[in-house]
Amino acid sequence: MATSSSASEGLPDIVVTAQKRAQTLQEVPVSVAVISADSLREDRITTVTGLATAVPNLAVSATPFQPFVAIRGLGSGGGSRALEQSVATYIDGVYAGRPNQFLNPYFDVERVEVVRGPQGVLFGINANAGGINIVNKKADTGKFEGYVSAGYEFANQGYNFEGGVSVPVSPTLGLRVAGRIGRDGAYLDNLVSGKEDGQEDHEIGRAILSWRPDSPFKADLGYEYSSSDRQGTTFQSAYVVPGVFDPVEDGDVDYDHTTPAGSPNRTKIKSHNVSLNMSYDTDIGTFSSSTGYSAFKYSQSLTPPGTAFVGTVYADEKFKQFYQEVRLASSDKGAFQYIVGGTYLHQSDSIPQGLDVSFAAFGAPGLTSAVRNDFQLKNDTIAAFVQGTYKFTPELSLTAGVRYSTVKKDVDYTISAASFGDPLTGYTFNPMSAVLNGNFGWMTYVNPADPSTVRPTFISRSRRFNAWNPSVSVNWEFSRRLSAYASFTTGTKSGGFNDQEKSGLVPENGFVTDPFAFNSEKARNVEAGFKFAGPRARFNAAVFHSKYKDMQVSQPIGNGVVTSNAGSAHATGVELDAQVLVADGLTLSGDFAYVDGKYDDFPGAGCIPGVPCNPATTNGAGGTLIGLPKVTGSARAVYEVNISGDLNLRLQGRAYYNDGAQWTAVHDPKTRTPSYWTFDAGVTLAQDDKGWSLSLLGKNLSNEVVQGYLLPALSPVFGYQVVVSPGRQFFLDLRYTF
Repeated sequence: MATSSSASEGLPDIVVTAQKRAQTLQEVPVSVAVISADSLREDRITTVTGLATAVPNLAVSATPFQPFVAIRGLGSGGGSRALEQSVATYIDGVYAGRPNQFLNPYFDVERVEVVRGPQGVLFGINANAGGINIVNKKADTGKFEGYVSAGYEFANQGYNFEGGVSVPVSPTLGLRVAGRIGRDGAYLDNLVSGKEDGQEDHEIGRAILSWRPDSPFKADLGYEYSSSDRQGTTFQSAYVVPGVFDPVEDGDVDYDHTTPAGSPNRTKIKSHNVSLNMSYDTDIGTFSSSTGYSAFKYSQSLTPPGTAFVGTVYADEKFKQFYQEVRLASSDKGAFQYIVGGTYLHQSDSIPQGLDVSFAAFGAPGLTSAVRNDFQLKNDTIAAFVQGTYKFTPELSLTAGVRYSTVKKDVDYTISAASFGDPLTGYTFNPMSAVLNGNFGWMTYVNPADPSTVRPTFISRSRRFNAWNPSVSVNWEFSRRLSAYASFTTGTKSGGFNDQEKSGLVPENGFVTDPFAFNSEKARNVEAGFKFAGPRARFNAAVFHSKYKDMQVSQPIGNGVVTSNAGSAHATGVELDAQVLVADGLTLSGDFAYVDGKYDDFPGAGCIPGVPCNPATTNGAGGTLIGLPKVTGSARAVYEVNISGDLNLRLQGRAYYNDGAQWTAVHDPKTRTPSYWTFDAGVTLAQDDKGWSLSLLGKNLSNEVVQGYLLPALSPVFGYQVVVSPGRQFFLDLRYTF
């Protein structure tokens, strides 16, 4: 949502680059939501998780691993580290292929664009559900400007300090430097340790050098470093099986949880990102290039909630990515406009993981086992795309495009047994652990009576995934203010391999089953919408029907979080948003989304209570798509008034509704999160344009327990685990802009 405006100014135009060229929001024949820098700051949206309440049909849930992100019911699970997201994310024109590449706090951002529906042509492979485009602020070569701010959160003692400055190095060269340090305070009371869990410290620095010579050429070179350190786990028990353990925790979902005394719970990430964007205007069009290098290191140790120590999950990750895209876009003049380009992507991912288990909680003190799984992946992707728009009349245009992609993935994978406490690499194989691991569904190919099976499993594979993704849309501009569109779009997300497969029931061990691999996911979407943008009102509406084939579904089982392919699924829904400048300084806005998403064919998922099902095939047909709220909506009011000289008062209030979600395909009632309302309100005193501002914002004022990612533990006998968002919070922010 854009910020409010005075009646004399009217509502400003919103410019987006979702189509790889600058256009107003009303010109783009797709469903797009834009969150401006002002809106991000005023609503305290600092992460991708916060976007969920600002964008209709965008579902995001924090997890202890990486966020679950979905659009219109299509998303990727939070537990699998090697799985590409169905929602493609771009940061300053560079693709971010892993969730941990876009976890940095949003700051010094120009805008965030969320494009809904398959975007296979321009966003590329892995944009099955849509895309998120983050545009950071660049230097103005002719101005010295910037800001400094400090914030404090009272409920959990969080804080942040940030600032950014643009320096005109020369008449053609500008430098933008920005940085932020902060803490998200702990908000879960640990009933065992007496401390609070969930505290996360972060620091991030960014520098962007912008060159604007007196020629058709321009370039932006950026570098960003970030680190984060989260203490404790945000998991808590959503359900405790009576009589299994003697927990302090009662299984009620609230702001209390337990972890075994002395257990390790910590997550650390360090990342480096480099981007180079260049463009050159010629008589035939604009040549553009986007180049990016990204690398991060990730380390995590987690212990399941409860007072009885069952074990610890460990994971390390070293990820590197190189990205290159080149484009030629014609000018906006003439009846025919086009864009043509090519993309290259290389990724290498090293993910050693492991679990240590103690049998003391099962009445066998001193007995332990451990499993290690080492995942080494290389991904090379090459793609070419073309899209053209022909204007039959000034009002009527047809856009069509296609992308061809080829993805090659090479993997080396090891499943092995180790001793309790061994490192993730460089350990010695432990035969006793290999036998005991079968109790949890790990290394189930091991037969103690057959010594030849008491061994590790080694897998080396290579797969190629090819895809053609066409799209076509028609756009009618009835007037400068009103337009309508209809479109057919497609998308493909490449297949891959499960980094947490530990059963070993694979062809390499003589089995016909293959839980290690999964196939590509395909999406088709039919959509229609209209957009109105007047000086005092803005309204957007879209209806859609999406079909998914071989939908990739990540489900927690005793073997880990493993991805498989549902046969088919669909999602049908509507998205509405409106903004009205009611009077001088008073803006009302709201949004509404409805989506009915279900699996049409999901062999092997399990039977759903109340739905006819063949026990032999356990088909999950009729199940609701994972993590999908059927109804979401919000209403917002903003009032701004001048109270003295250049001093303005801003009042804002917002209500948000979410009707909850199902987190397993089989509709286990214990994995259903309830509906909820949240209410936010804030007040700001600010000088005109530049100068000081002081803001106080209250979020989740009713202290609603908002549940998100929910799954069984190692097996249902250990209960269920859920992540809850922070409760009531009050943020005080002081900012100076110059």
